[in-house]
Amino acid sequence: MTEDARIPPFVYWISKAIVVTGLKVFLRWKVVGRENIPKSGPLLFGSNHISNFDPIVIGASTNRQVRFMAKHELFKSPIIGRFLQYFGAFSVRRGMQDTTAIRQAISIPHHGGCLVVFPEGSRSKTGEVGKGLPGVALIARKANAPIVPVAIVGPYQWFKPLTVRFGQPLTPSPDDTNESLLEKLMTSIRQLKNAGHGA
Repeated sequence: MTEDARIPPFVYWISKAIVVTGLKVFLRWKVVGRENIPKSGPLLFGSNHISNFDPIVIGASTNRQVRFMAKHELFKSPIIGRFLQYFGAFSVRRGMQDTTAIRQAISIPHHGGCLVVFPEGSRSKTGEVGKGLPGVALIARKANAPIVPVAIVGPYQWFKPLTVRFGQPLTPSPDDTNESLLEKLMTSIRQLKNAGHGA
């Protein structure tokens, strides 16, 4: 199986319906700002990262079919690797310049797809939004794709509120650098997260 192997769309949407049901039953899940998500065309979601379940929750919170990057180590397990591949994940080698992963990430929005990226690069141990890495801005600029900021406000605990907030899309301008676009994104994520306290 190649790393681009994915499940048929109808299986994806059935699986999503099961996840949505679980979120509604076991977590006080709420989505805010879904109207900010473009219904079609190239798109990136740039989100804070607090749990391994974040990609699944973002996918459940939007009507777009999403793809995402996952650390290469997860693909060493045949079962976990196959599961991730089927649901749209592809591997990235963290801590090094993985040009293959970057090219694949650019190609997804470039061809009209939807990619989830976590600019911090790894999960936050404190729950606070950390420093972002410029990869998400590079992908957006190369693919000429807007970025929708996302804040996941946890915790992931039974019957406690879990809110996903989508902000206004950030469209790269000719004057943007990777650094300036990244700064706009991280500021938006922090503002969404702070607005979500107590939601």
